[in-house]
Amino acid sequence: MAETYTSPQELSSRLGRAEAPTVIDVRGDDEYAAGHVRGALHIPLDELDEHLAEIPRDRPVVTYCNMRHRGDSRGERAAELLREQGYEATALDGGYPAWAAGGNPVEKAS
Repeated sequence: MAETYTSPQELSSRLGRAEAPTVIDVRGDDEYAAGHVRGALHIPLDELDEHLAEIPRDRPVVTYCNMRHRGDSRGERAAELLREQGYEATALDGGYPAWAAGGNPVEKAS
């Protein structure tokens, strides 16, 4: 079975590389504006189907939300939807809170 999670540490180490994954924030507008993974695309979960053409198919995808309910979070559902569409997709384990708590680079809307 394919891996379904990417740890914040693993994502951080992969972001600077040529084969860096596409990172997608599937949270709402206010959550995204409050802080997000630097360089992440913002595509709310309920709009993901409409934006598939914008997501490169030639590299892995990491989706995330706030992962308050591991096992049924928006990030996990987004990764599953993308896998069903043929993408190599995983969810960021612990979501944005775990990313920020690890001291990783974040951006906020200005």
